[in-house]
Amino acid sequence: MSRSAEDHSVNLTAARTLLDANETYQRLDPHSMGRVIARLDEQSLDAWNTGQSWRLPDDFRTPDRVIITGMGGSAIGGDIAATIARINSTIPVEVIRGYITPPTTTGTLTIANSLSGNTEETLTAFEQARNGPGMRMAITTGGKLSKMGEPTLRLHWEHPPRAGIGWNLFPLLAILQRLDVLAIDNADVEATSAALTTLAATWGADVPTDDNRAKQLALQLHDQLPVIVGVEFLEVVARRWAGQIQENAKQWAFWTALPEMDHNLLNGIGLPATSIDQLEVIFLDAKLTHHRNRQRVTLTAEELSSANIANERVITHGSSTLETIMRSCYLGDWVSYYLAMLNESDPTQTGVIERFKERMNKPAVGE
Repeated sequence: MSRSAEDHSVNLTAARTLLDANETYQRLDPHSMGRVIARLDEQSLDAWNTGQSWRLPDDFRTPDRVIITGMGGSAIGGDIAATIARINSTIPVEVIRGYITPPTTTGTLTIANSLSGNTEETLTAFEQARNGPGMRMAITTGGKLSKMGEPTLRLHWEHPPRAGIGWNLFPLLAILQRLDVLAIDNADVEATSAALTTLAATWGADVPTDDNRAKQLALQLHDQLPVIVGVEFLEVVARRWAGQIQENAKQWAFWTALPEMDHNLLNGIGLPATSIDQLEVIFLDAKLTHHRNRQRVTLTAEELSSANIANERVITHGSSTLETIMRSCYLGDWVSYYLAMLNESDPTQTGVIERFKERMNKPAVGE
């Protein structure tokens, strides 16, 4: 065995020991992000029931278009809803990440989705929408958004928005289901929650690395540059994985989609040569994807392997699009959590982002 191989073996053994030690989580996770992740099943059911019980405004009706404004973790719920709508609905659902919303009509429903209620871009975009026709509502825990005078579904969540994917998604799904935009029922949500319960017992911190797929993937991605490829409707999940790795684990991560990558990125996989050893490509696939896309994954992976780029295929099962997406998102949440441990990082803290927000709140030079 070479010296470098010996070093790698020693490092890998140390990393596995770190992930399987209770002390690791006590030391690096003082805000209990792991416990929050482990309870996503309960969070999702509570969020769905909250959306079902909220009183819809009397003038709300089935929209001919839905616009959802949001950023970061609060936008992921809209992304998932829009993905499901593209598959199962004739009513378009569009997510706006930014300051500007498109023109609305009387049949447009605009939803501001922000757990904090203070996200600058979301507030600006929603204020713009208020100047036009259509139906409007907010989903938030409070903040400035709750004081804008529009119908507001108030939530109760004290953790980071990115850890509240249940609250970001299921109230939104409930509202869209009640307005006949999406055909989702209690059985779909209950099946999804039950799946998350099972997976929490499979990927939780007390499950050793040898039996824990999430820990194994984290070890593969540690000290590497992850490129997450979402196949077909799992494109939204690839975006979620990258965002979670960036915020929780504090490391670079990128996402792309297939089949799109076969029409551009595939042609550039060999350069720069210095990147090849650092890249780790994860294909997020599912039994529900188109059979031609499953063939694309196989052939694309072969091309990557020929270029000596490490890659792995992760296949997710599920009885519905919703369950499949949530199962795949959940795996990414756990992987990002274990990457945070390997990076000796508190998964809750986002110091750089908070510092940047403070700088944005100061007048720009010349203003």
